[in-house]
Amino acid sequence: MFLKPYRLKSSAALKGSEVKKLRARLELAFPHISAEQLLPAKANVTQLKILTHGGVASVVYCVDKQPMYFELDGGQLVPTLYALWSTRELLPYFTTHEGVLPKLTNGADLMLPGVVPLGVGLSMYGHYKKNQLIAVNLTNNNAAIGVGQLARASDELYMCGGHGVAVKMLHIFGDKLWSHEPSMLQQLPMLKTKPLSSEDFPALGAAPTKAPKPVTPELLPPPTETVEDWEELESSTAAITLEEPVEDPTAAAETILKNAFLTALKHHGKKLPLPLLTSNFYRLYVVTEAAEPIDLKKTRYKKLSNFLAEMVDQGFIVVREETKGVDKIMSVDLEHPELVNFITDVKKGEVSGGNAETPLFHSELKEMYIVSDATAAFFTKMNFKRGEGIPVAQLKKIVREYMSKHNLLDVQTKLVKPDEVLLELYGDRQCSLSEATTLIASKMEHSYQMCSGKDTSGKPQIQMSLATRSGNKKVTLVSNIEAYGIIMAELIKLCKQGAAASTSIVKLPHQKHEQLQVQGNQVRFIYTLLTETYKVPPKCILGLELAKDGKKKKK
Repeated sequence: MFLKPYRLKSSAALKGSEVKKLRARLELAFPHISAEQLLPAKANVTQLKILTHGGVASVVYCVDKQPMYFELDGGQLVPTLYALWSTRELLPYFTTHEGVLPKLTNGADLMLPGVVPLGVGLSMYGHYKKNQLIAVNLTNNNAAIGVGQLARASDELYMCGGHGVAVKMLHIFGDKLWSHEPSMLQQLPMLKTKPLSSEDFPALGAAPTKAPKPVTPELLPPPTETVEDWEELESSTAAITLEEPVEDPTAAAETILKNAFLTALKHHGKKLPLPLLTSNFYRLYVVTEAAEPIDLKKTRYKKLSNFLAEMVDQGFIVVREETKGVDKIMSVDLEHPELVNFITDVKKGEVSGGNAETPLFHSELKEMYIVSDATAAFFTKMNFKRGEGIPVAQLKKIVREYMSKHNLLDVQTKLVKPDEVLLELYGDRQCSLSEATTLIASKMEHSYQMCSGKDTSGKPQIQMSLATRSGNKKVTLVSNIEAYGIIMAELIKLCKQGAAASTSIVKLPHQKHEQLQVQGNQVRFIYTLLTETYKVPPKCILGLELAKDGKKKKK
């Protein structure tokens, strides 16, 4: 449902009365969970109305910016992965094998052969109704990796003989709903597996777990203890929701106004019919470029003339009063350093904020091994910390480097002679490099992680340079961008809009990666775009010394 980009139609904070109605709906849908766990009283709740890639309208409820619930067509509320990671008991679970997760992230439903049955007979798939919500986890990890609806009732699944669809997946780890708010992203947590019993499969139509005892009024704690309980709840929730301080409304309104002003100059500065009435400039250019409606009364300026006076003081524009009450913009400094380095809100706000219809990076699900306590001594010597994830493809390379570094590989027999660290890991047996890697991997935890171009380890540096093309025109060339997983089509769009310059891709002979070509000296703009929007570390980019200093040279 959320594998492909969806379009955000509206976003609005819920009022207190609306939050109470949502809490009541959640208590009705999940009666076995306390109201505080479902929706904390002090949380900020936002309602998002979206249109999926398939044209289906849906509603998502974000708690402190994190998507926690979404609605199906009939209004049924479905918990997201973040809600399940916070309160695991929300839904019953089906367990599948580790190797099935990559298939699910590619859009497949969970098939019956992939479900790990519990016991034999009619109870091997529990006692659930058709279309009942089911969470899916892995054999090595109790944390939910997906949410879906049962394709058939449990007894019908048993009669299918192990063939057909078991769970129609609605939401999966790594999809667009999981990555809705990049600043709040969480990777798949590691929850130890435990043997499941018949209690995990309640009778047909029953709640998945026992409902808590009702709290009578005389058992309620006094008001002082209630405050302490809320503070404790907030501290425990902070690790999950990464709660951020409330933004000052005045500062937010001024940011919207300033960004719209800079965007107008960036997009239309060269084409403005100067001299131009300040009222027309604001109405025709600034207002239309604003990411959100502008309310001057909420800013400290209160009036447009006060704001423009500050922009004059900062050197962006020159304003002259022709007659009393009639002001006109006479000139614009398009070489102003702040304007040169500014990336418009269309790119920086919507795209980096996760509300764009298309992603910035190519993402992929990587199979990982987690450094455990048993293997910490081995990997510490290779500069890996306890709890750090290592891609499966790199594990053998790391083991080979360790054996070579400590001269443990016999040249003739090709067998590994264990040292003190390896003796602690798998004993005194001599084995091949592949066998040693397998033995070490057996002592580690197996997991998955959604990775993108933001991982810069072992990647070549991005090289920016200047060249001259036909007509003595200067162009900016950028190499090695694709190595960072950046989607070139989106980068070209950002360059065309933000720099207002012709942008294209050049395919060089005998080169694996393509080269980005932008008209003019756009080194500073490209550097700012990569570091701020794409979060590429500055140390990974070369050629900044070729950028303009942002000042006009005196003749």
